[in-house]
Amino acid sequence: MKKNIILLINIVLFIGCSNHGSMNEKDILIQKLDALQFLSEYHHQLHIMIGEEEGDGDKAFDEFAEAIHNSENPELIPVLSAFNRIKTFSIASDPVMKLDYLIDYYQSGVSLQVESILRGYGYLKTFPLDSVLFIYDRLSK
Repeated sequence: MKKNIILLINIVLFIGCSNHGSMNEKDILIQKLDALQFLSEYHHQLHIMIGEEEGDGDKAFDEFAEAIHNSENPELIPVLSAFNRIKTFSIASDPVMKLDYLIDYYQSGVSLQVESILRGYGYLKTFPLDSVLFIYDRLSK
């Protein structure tokens, strides 16, 4: 019985570990683009939450909360972690401002990573984000 349990644990670990290695460069690029799209879509809510734009702060917080908790994108884990540190929402509170700081820099960093992938193929022109996959597909062939 003990051997069966150990065998089962080893099988589960092997399958779990082997699935993570199956991602390729394009999959990673897509995750980064999806993260940028998410951050762009919810930028307005964040600005309401920090008091830079007019609107219902609680509604903006709830919309952001629902979206980040429904996301399964591993690129957004730092955003989720920062969001989860907000125990009680109030406009421009310290944890909300820290979320904004993280997102400002994180969005820039992910954008640079996307650009770096294309530069790795020798693409040095400026490009809109909605054409990245088209450019990537053309370059990676």
